Amino acid sequence: MNKEEVIERLKKDLDLPNFKGRLDEKDYSEEDYQKIKTDLNDYFENYVRNIEN
Repeated sequence: MNKEEVIERLKKDLDLPNFKGRLDEKDYSEEDYQKIKTDLNDYFENYVRNIEN
């Protein structure tokens, strides 16, 4: 996957239609994608949700 494909997939998988991530121009493997997705999810749970509460 290239950078644009990863961003589009994250928008769909995480239901973030306005997501504008900064990623390097490179080819991403499925493992890379899953790591990025997990990191974003963890960030949301640990930081964003804590601010809401």
